[in-house]
Amino acid sequence: MRLLILSDLFSLDSWLIHDEEPVIMPAVYEFFNHLGRSEEHSFDCIMFHQTARAKKTFPNGSAIQVHPLSIPFHYPRKFISLFAMRGMAQRMIARQSYDVIYGMSIYSTVAARLGHKNKILSVSRIFGSLIYDVMQKKQSLKLYTRHILQYAEAKYPCDTIICTEDGTQFDKALEIINPGQRVHMLYNGINDQLRAQLLSFERVKEIKRNQKIKLISIGRLTKWKRHDLSIRTLFELVHTHKVDASLCIIGSGELRQQLRKLVDTLSLQEHVKFKEGIAHHDMPSEILNYDIGLFLYDASNLGNALWETALSGRLLVVRGTGKTEDLFQHLTNALVVTDDPVEIANSIIEILDQDISRMTDQSSAMIKELLPSWQDRIVLEMDIIRDALKRT
Repeated sequence: MRLLILSDLFSLDSWLIHDEEPVIMPAVYEFFNHLGRSEEHSFDCIMFHQTARAKKTFPNGSAIQVHPLSIPFHYPRKFISLFAMRGMAQRMIARQSYDVIYGMSIYSTVAARLGHKNKILSVSRIFGSLIYDVMQKKQSLKLYTRHILQYAEAKYPCDTIICTEDGTQFDKALEIINPGQRVHMLYNGINDQLRAQLLSFERVKEIKRNQKIKLISIGRLTKWKRHDLSIRTLFELVHTHKVDASLCIIGSGELRQQLRKLVDTLSLQEHVKFKEGIAHHDMPSEILNYDIGLFLYDASNLGNALWETALSGRLLVVRGTGKTEDLFQHLTNALVVTDDPVEIANSIIEILDQDISRMTDQSSAMIKELLPSWQDRIVLEMDIIRDALKRT
């Protein structure tokens, strides 16, 4: 199949612009790398960057073209990029033949319109969505402003919809917004070498109270990833329970200064460090340095950071949000907690000096069985698209 891919940049600047190892979004770069080596499939891809122009080519002739779109503000730039993407993609369709128009994230609506106009199969590729959480909280203003493009993904979808099963319940939002519309919910894959490396690590069997407890919180520094809750949990451990504990927050984003201010306010400067720009292939050796992974997100916790921390045999502390409790049960394969930092800290204190090997073994074994290799995962996606083509 020949695909025209309309894609967001997904903060993959290091990989696409600077030719360095990617830091985030393995679902995106693994997809491109796999298709770029395929003898059966190939693609052209359009992306926008605020200032840079770049081209990344692949062994089978596939290419990603990054075009500058010099608009200084994030949301206006995203909105205008929809029209720029439509015009640029239409010109490419006029010059070349494509079997599929594949719209990633907000560009799925563009793919849907172009597919209908040009009688080409269109595919929406959704990487999870916060709209169900927003709808459940009845935040109508937020839904029709900040999340309007995510709403449009569900309201005006492509012929085929494929969504990452990250627990944020896009499928439930789709049932409300577009009843009867089918969506294929697929878990992410994992690199085989990465899986083997993580499984080779010794599991955490016991966390001793009289030794330093090392916690990690991974994710973009955005509000819903709730790093603030990780910091407040650390405060309870250090200042209320008087244990020696530290927290490493790994990620980049707009809340960095706000989170640093919270650290200062709670007098935790000696206990918290921030890291960013860690290449994805270096994450296993980073995770190995910690005892506990905190995943306290608002909408769901299911994603590669959680999968990798579980496979490594670290103790998981997860909030029961989204579909998290479909996989994790309290004291069976994780500590499942609420959004109360006092309660989270108490749950951690209760398992200190206890044998927790059953929990870490079970979480690791479950994720090992749950996740396919990236190759198998992407083959499955291509099979879904091929079946859809046969029906057109």
